[in-house]
Amino acid sequence: MNKSGFKRAYKSAIASLSFSAELRKMRRELNARIDMPDTIVAAPASHARGVNRWFTRRRISIAESYLTVVSDLDSSHCRSRLEALRVLMDASFHSKALDMPLNTARVQMALMKEVVKNRHNKRRQLELLHDFSISTYGQKQVITRLCDELNIVALPENGTRLEDFDYGWDDHVHDTATSGRKNPTQLVIDAFIKGISELTVAYGSLADRELMEEILEAGRIMGIRINIGFEFSANARGRRFHFMALLPPMRTPADIRAFSRRNAAVLGDFIAGLERNQVSRVEAVRGVLQEFNAAALPEINRGFPDDPLYKVPELTFEALNAFIPTMSINRTHLAEFLYGKMRPVMLNRLLLLKMLRGKASDGTAGGEAEKAYADMKKAYKKISPDGLLERYFSGPALIDYQSAFDDLRAVKARLKAAGCRLKILHPLEHGIDEAIALLEEQRGTIDLVEIYNIQDCITRDQEEVLRFARAVNSLNEIAQRDRTAPFVPVCGSDSTGRHPKIPGMGFMRQDRITGRRRDEYLMRHITLPPLLGAMVGAKGEPVEEGLAGAASPIVCLGKLAESAAAADEASESAYIPPRRVWRYLNPALKNAVFMAIGFLVANRFIGWAYALLWLGITGFRNSIADLVASRGSRLSEWKLRSINFANVAQSMFWTGFSVPILSLVKAGFDAAWPWAKDGLGFNLIKFFVISFANGLYLATHNTL
Repeated sequence: MNKSGFKRAYKSAIASLSFSAELRKMRRELNARIDMPDTIVAAPASHARGVNRWFTRRRISIAESYLTVVSDLDSSHCRSRLEALRVLMDASFHSKALDMPLNTARVQMALMKEVVKNRHNKRRQLELLHDFSISTYGQKQVITRLCDELNIVALPENGTRLEDFDYGWDDHVHDTATSGRKNPTQLVIDAFIKGISELTVAYGSLADRELMEEILEAGRIMGIRINIGFEFSANARGRRFHFMALLPPMRTPADIRAFSRRNAAVLGDFIAGLERNQVSRVEAVRGVLQEFNAAALPEINRGFPDDPLYKVPELTFEALNAFIPTMSINRTHLAEFLYGKMRPVMLNRLLLLKMLRGKASDGTAGGEAEKAYADMKKAYKKISPDGLLERYFSGPALIDYQSAFDDLRAVKARLKAAGCRLKILHPLEHGIDEAIALLEEQRGTIDLVEIYNIQDCITRDQEEVLRFARAVNSLNEIAQRDRTAPFVPVCGSDSTGRHPKIPGMGFMRQDRITGRRRDEYLMRHITLPPLLGAMVGAKGEPVEEGLAGAASPIVCLGKLAESAAAADEASESAYIPPRRVWRYLNPALKNAVFMAIGFLVANRFIGWAYALLWLGITGFRNSIADLVASRGSRLSEWKLRSINFANVAQSMFWTGFSVPILSLVKAGFDAAWPWAKDGLGFNLIKFFVISFANGLYLATHNTL
């Protein structure tokens, strides 16, 4: 058998020996809901910890709730998403976990999220469902291992509401109201999984109030503090900079409604300016699309049949607006949109050229066909949003428009009257000199400075970022001397959930990341320079750069990710090592192996008859304990499915080893006892020693 044949046989054998029939059935149920989310029926009007468990299992309930949240981005369905979120939270916290309820809930949500993402990867889905089962018991070793595998931080178990503790945060993220890929409820779920206590979400205007109300309510349900900000551009120093108006702290949807009524007159001109900016941006986007369709598209399609399979379609405003709201679009989004249109067309072209190459005769025609195929294959492998961005959407005037705001101090006056603060976003967009000059000019106007923006800084020279941070620190030294308001440094991811090459949302202090897998986690994530971490912690107080290392560094919670397609393909074709085979082996086979090993060990020391009796008593005792614990003393309700056969099998496995251990302790005690080997004292002490050894054995066995 050749190597590839052996691999196929190995994978086939492993597939047939892994997982239980119940788990496979559950996967089919879940996929039916993933494929047809409209068939999901809302849970009965009851607490999830009450009679709802009669209608559906927890895994199905959590999966259905998550699907309800992610399957529709329409703001009109926010109420159904919030109801699903309540069920999701109740179901996630209603488990057998006693020691780690918060981390267990986060792990189980993350597992169900991965199940949905891996819809077309059968084995991976089954692995995730298996991990969900074992996570239900909340064992510390299991939960911390799954946290590491899922790339989330294991948090201290201080409570279940993240807002009560200083865990992770992010001062600049987006949902579907602006440029984000995720709806407000979905965004909060991801924040909960990552361990984020506080989130600042950017919106375009009060027209997005329905989504603002949704994210505030979602944050309240999940115990995450939500801040609302209006993102806008303003003209300053002859350039267009980006800012955020941070609204006063709000807790509930009623707060945003009250804020809107109370400040309607004060913020009227500001809101009108936001609307004018949006109209101008839309018109600029239309112009960019028209220019691309007229100049670049004919060149892209030249030489290929006039057929939808081989022709990149025109980029229409309607299609773009469905892909991402145009009020917040930038060059990167346009490149991603074009990439989604071009890649399938290029694959079709590659298949066409491969067919033509096969039909071409030798000689000049054959050489040309071969070259055309090779060139297309190379182009198909190289195509990326970044490449398209540089080639087609890198013009300096792209999506440039005149902002409705020309007087930043006047804008600040209106915002201050409404209790809002002003923050500058990615200030380095026009270079460090312009950024410093703007801050010097607008001292007392700008309240907060985004000294680190992942989207903007990830591709910059780190020294440029540090130079800007030092400049802000110097300005704060002057403010301290003059007793004026400082610039409060903050950091934000600017995350949209769209770019796999840029880390996602969330920051956390390094001293919050604990556990024996801490170093492995830190190796996978970006750490901000010490000066930035110290400045963010100082909240506007100047810091000494030489002492900045004393502050706990800030770690980005998002990590660089490979494309979903590549990850899925790699997972499907990857070699499955023996340790992973054992982990997901069919439970019946695994239980049989445990019991067989326990019997063989006991048989070696006490013979087969006593070994059978010893193990039989252990198995019977565990089975009765499970039945009584789940069904009480009503014999008519005792069911085999109430018995935890995995626990029974492992008890029999360890019982087999207890025979030689206790025999060895007994023999050792008899040999070490210096006096007469009889009498009350001898028997009492011997009983104590054997019981103590048995207790140590049981503690070790339970831990393992």
